[in-house]
Amino acid sequence: MARAVGVVHVHSAYSHDCRDALPRLREFALERGLRFVGLTDHAEDFDEGRFAAYRAECASLSDATVTLIPGLEFRFEGYTGLHLLALGLTRWIAPATPADFIRETRGVTGLTIAAHPVLFKYTAPAEVLAGIDAIEVWNAKYNTRYLPDPRAIRLLHEVRRARPDVVATVGLDQHDAANDRRTRVIVDDGAADPLTQIRDGRFQNEGLRLSFGPAVDWPPYGLRLLEATRYVFDHVERAHERLAKKRAAR
Repeated sequence: MARAVGVVHVHSAYSHDCRDALPRLREFALERGLRFVGLTDHAEDFDEGRFAAYRAECASLSDATVTLIPGLEFRFEGYTGLHLLALGLTRWIAPATPADFIRETRGVTGLTIAAHPVLFKYTAPAEVLAGIDAIEVWNAKYNTRYLPDPRAIRLLHEVRRARPDVVATVGLDQHDAANDRRTRVIVDDGAADPLTQIRDGRFQNEGLRLSFGPAVDWPPYGLRLLEATRYVFDHVERAHERLAKKRAAR
């Protein structure tokens, strides 16, 4: 199978905390051989008119070589850390609650993702788990570029027991194209719509030294090994951070 490599969970200058204009993200894709970029700009930075301009600019910068897929990241008052992504969004929506998001994205978005479960402490409202397309088990910003999140994988497995169509995704959560953390999503190069491929489970996730499919169907010892490695890695990383703070305070 010929491969089409892409990335998801990417921010542009339409978000308040990113400086990369959409033309720069097209350049980023060309430099790294990416066929698609799944954008997820902060919904609170938009209104209906700005979203229409955003979609139009994505379309104007897309061709057979690179596709910029418009999407938004929604957060909700009273739901700390719960961020839901709508990729391939075709019209403006303004959901006030997670239940609104699930309802309003039906039929107008290509893929919905529960982002970085570590921030919502791996506990999401039942309506989200009943309606979301994917769970981001590896967020390269919060989980680092080296390892996925074993607790997010366990959440995925729990959800898939009732809904085996829910898939695992990796996300860059990129706010600066100069810092590519190198998580990738691989689909069939002949696919007309990469989001359909992802939603249907016909893709592969890849990182620097690790790859897995949409179900992360590892044997039990594989997940236990990841948990042990993650534990050691996180403790070493925190020790380095404490040391760096001591040096900065001198």
